[in-house]
Amino acid sequence: MFIFILCVFITLITLKLKLVYICRENMSYITNNEIEKYVYNILPDSPSILKELEKTAKSRNVPIVGPMIGRLLYIFASVSNAKHILEIGTAIGYSAIWLGLAVKRNKGRVKTIEIDRDIANEAIKNIRRAGLAKIVEVINGNALKILPKINDKFEIIFIDDSKKNYPKYINLCMKLLHKNGLLIADNALWRGEVALESKSENADSIARFNELLMRRMHSLIIPARDGVAIGIK
Repeated sequence: MFIFILCVFITLITLKLKLVYICRENMSYITNNEIEKYVYNILPDSPSILKELEKTAKSRNVPIVGPMIGRLLYIFASVSNAKHILEIGTAIGYSAIWLGLAVKRNKGRVKTIEIDRDIANEAIKNIRRAGLAKIVEVINGNALKILPKINDKFEIIFIDDSKKNYPKYINLCMKLLHKNGLLIADNALWRGEVALESKSENADSIARFNELLMRRMHSLIIPARDGVAIGIK
């Protein structure tokens, strides 16, 4: 009996280690790999500048939301008729361009915050090339210091920044959202690690953010790509 229990225990530990490896090494395991491949294959090509940035990001290993989540952001911004959007974490400007294209029809504006000066300057160049220089404003600096100084209100706030700061953004973003405004956060599943007992620092921060979001807003998590959390104020 003892040997049987020991074998079961070892099997469970082995499965858990395999799950940890899968979650940490391959985010495609969050959804069925064939389904994810199918979804990406039927997506129309991104607009030219965005398609170019997708190739740039892949060659340089720059994290971007990619065409599926980019289109999701575009749809949310379009159907909500958003005129004021805030993004936390610009990177090379990929998602800011998707959002800018959406608000352009409503003569809206996007503010996006990037802490790295060189990356912010690269994003400015990409946004200018996309013809959105008058629509998307890049702010260089630490979002935790900048957010309390912003007086505007936004229909959408999108977070794709340092994961350890995610829980700190909840209260700051709530103050800046219009009633019925959307708070959207990328990487809400962090390669599946949020579901594990043993989490990395990033996964633990995101898990705490998810719990706060569920308590503070009407919200859900879409298990697409690396997970997208969405809450409505």
